[in-house]
Amino acid sequence: MPTPLINLLPNSLVKRVFALYAVTMLLFVGAGTWLFLHYQFTQEIEGVQQSATMLVEATAQTITDSAVIGDYDTIQRTLDRGILQSQFSSAAFIDLRGGVVKSLNHSGPEGYVPGWLRAQVGSQLYDINRTISVGGHDYGVLRLEFAVGVVALHLWHLLLAALGLSIASLLGGLFLIWYSLRRWISSFQRMDTVLSASDPQFEKLAGEMVLAVPEEFRATFEALHRASGSLRLELRQREQALAALRRVLSNLLPDAPSPESQSMDIAALSRVVLQIIQEREGSRQALQDAMQAAEAASRAKSEFLAVMSHEIRTPMNGIIGMTTLTLETELSAPQREYLNLVKKSADSLLAIINDILDFSKIEAGQLTLDLRPFRPHSLVRGTLNSLDTQARLKGLRLAYEPQATVPPHLIGDAGRLRQILINLIGNAIKFSKQGVVQVRVLRQPDQRGQAVLRFEVQDQGVGIVPEKQKVIFAPFTQADASITRHFGGTGLGLAICAKLVRAMGGEIGVRSAPGQGSTFFFTAAFDIDHSESNSDIMSLADAEEASDSANSLRVLLVEDNEINQKLALSLLEREGHEVDVAPDGAQAVRMATQSDTPYDLILMDMQMPVLDGLEATRRIRAHERNTREHVRIVAMTANAMTGDRERCLAAGMDEYLAKPIKLDELRAALRWQDAGYSPATVPGALSAAPPAAPSAVATAAKPAAGRAFDYAAALASADAMVIRIIGDSFRSNWPVQVQSLHTAVAQADAPLLQRSAHTLRGIVGHFGAAPVDTLSRQIELLGAKGTVDQAAALVAQLETELKALDLALTRFLSQTA
Repeated sequence: MPTPLINLLPNSLVKRVFALYAVTMLLFVGAGTWLFLHYQFTQEIEGVQQSATMLVEATAQTITDSAVIGDYDTIQRTLDRGILQSQFSSAAFIDLRGGVVKSLNHSGPEGYVPGWLRAQVGSQLYDINRTISVGGHDYGVLRLEFAVGVVALHLWHLLLAALGLSIASLLGGLFLIWYSLRRWISSFQRMDTVLSASDPQFEKLAGEMVLAVPEEFRATFEALHRASGSLRLELRQREQALAALRRVLSNLLPDAPSPESQSMDIAALSRVVLQIIQEREGSRQALQDAMQAAEAASRAKSEFLAVMSHEIRTPMNGIIGMTTLTLETELSAPQREYLNLVKKSADSLLAIINDILDFSKIEAGQLTLDLRPFRPHSLVRGTLNSLDTQARLKGLRLAYEPQATVPPHLIGDAGRLRQILINLIGNAIKFSKQGVVQVRVLRQPDQRGQAVLRFEVQDQGVGIVPEKQKVIFAPFTQADASITRHFGGTGLGLAICAKLVRAMGGEIGVRSAPGQGSTFFFTAAFDIDHSESNSDIMSLADAEEASDSANSLRVLLVEDNEINQKLALSLLEREGHEVDVAPDGAQAVRMATQSDTPYDLILMDMQMPVLDGLEATRRIRAHERNTREHVRIVAMTANAMTGDRERCLAAGMDEYLAKPIKLDELRAALRWQDAGYSPATVPGALSAAPPAAPSAVATAAKPAAGRAFDYAAALASADAMVIRIIGDSFRSNWPVQVQSLHTAVAQADAPLLQRSAHTLRGIVGHFGAAPVDTLSRQIELLGAKGTVDQAAALVAQLETELKALDLALTRFLSQTA
């Protein structure tokens, strides 16, 4: 039987829960607010009374002293100060004669205070009276009256703030419970909508409904949702299976009538499809066998080409190397001409073999990109440097025009990129008779977080007819059969470029017209190396500036010998390079690691005071491991002892220049300036350098048995420009070095002996002075072994030979002045 209380409750579940929550919240918030205000009222009254007691005690002593002497002015000032900004409305001193000194507090705040609160506060606060007496004699009474309105106003403000916060909390809680109840209960109200929804809407609405229902009902709804989902999934799978079987049957029997397959169920369709597949399995197996045989033949062809290319390269390298060494010996004019033809033919054949090897690797699927940090502008300029001589021989100029937005530091396969550029620029030089070969690098919109660059190589050559532009990127194809006769080539270069470009995520193409030149272009995607910060972008205004600026490098020369410094500086500055000099390894480390602009190349002497070249290189490489930069370091030394090359490699050097330094070898080292290559791929790397052949100078001046060495002939065969640069300095320096050798022998100082002999040997090679070089080498070896006692006779003999060289050098310099 329903009670009267039940009749008062609303029928809606939401309203019932909301009403119960509202009453509960109201009770708790009201009770909490009352308790808070009661506590604050009590604390406020107690605080006021305590402050009054403290004020009375603080002022009573001063008033007592003043009352004894009758100083009422001081009493007045004391009362004025005491009640200023206090909770008292007035303070008065009443003497025994009835005299009154009174001070009123007019600084209290004003505002509305309900009367009941003022009365309640007034009932708790009483005036304070304190007798002023000294030695049992009374002088008067100190009376303080509370400012009831000030205390009541403070409590009224506190009451309003507490009530406001309580009402806001109550309303916020009521809103939250109302919103949550409406959202939960609305799930039940959407049941009809969900059940009547179409298939695409069912899953979405059912999922939302399950997540929205209260936890007590969620298990039931989840079970219903899983059951309905399973039924709908089975229906969809059945329809998909029927559709797939009908498509298979339609593909297998394209001429079969479609209405017949539409009327079949799954079992019937499966039987028909299985029968047809079994009939065609035999022919499919035969086709698969034929395909595997074709793929095996293709792989065998590519593997054969790769193996044969490697087998041919080995003897070809021997032919080229021995021909080069033979050309450095004394030859007659016809012999030199014949050997030059042999070397040129061998170089051409090796280039063809390299193309075939690259193409076979790509066809066999063995092409992998070596992703390393590199600087694109340095790479392009280095490529132009390597082809500059070839272009100038044909009267052409090379120009580089980069876009300012090209990133200065990228990550990619710099070796393969350079291979593409060499092929395209080489073709432009080959097919052009005049003008400029222009290289442009432009930045395209980034793709998938990678920088996309567009490279263009424009020439003023013979051009290509439109019908041939589509086939020139195919293997063994050229634009015209006559090209092979006029220019040579295998037709593989552009095919290799096309495959390399596609491996880099780009495309390659050409714009051309007969007689109007060609523009080959390609794109490639690279990661941006954000760890680098120094940019070396160089824009060129025209072709002349491009050709000149492309040859300028920033070089750090590390050399302690003044003569070698003078020679290297002269050679480098003649080539148009910017050169800084470090006299020892420690200074070189500071300059290389603290320079604002990175060096393109470091020429490092091996033996120096303070810090030798090997240790300096190790410290520079250790610093680079943190900066992720790599500057090429080329060793310069007269050493040729076993293990020297291995020590250079282990220390982190990239190349090796043997003293005396030859201008063509120095140019080769500068040409391979930092263009994104690792030491293992740089031509002329340490591990591949062959032993130096006897120089033509030494051969020309070599004495017959029993005859003195002809220093005049050696000087005549040497580089006159180098002799003029260092001749005078050497004549003034060699006595100092000889004196150092004598001192080392006398003091048994092996390191000094080795270093002084090494310094001499690094210089005399420029003069072709074979006896001096040999004796210096022997003395240096004795110093390295520590057997100084055996060096005295060799030092004396060395001094005799140096005097003979000095005499010949004096005559040579006077004749060529």
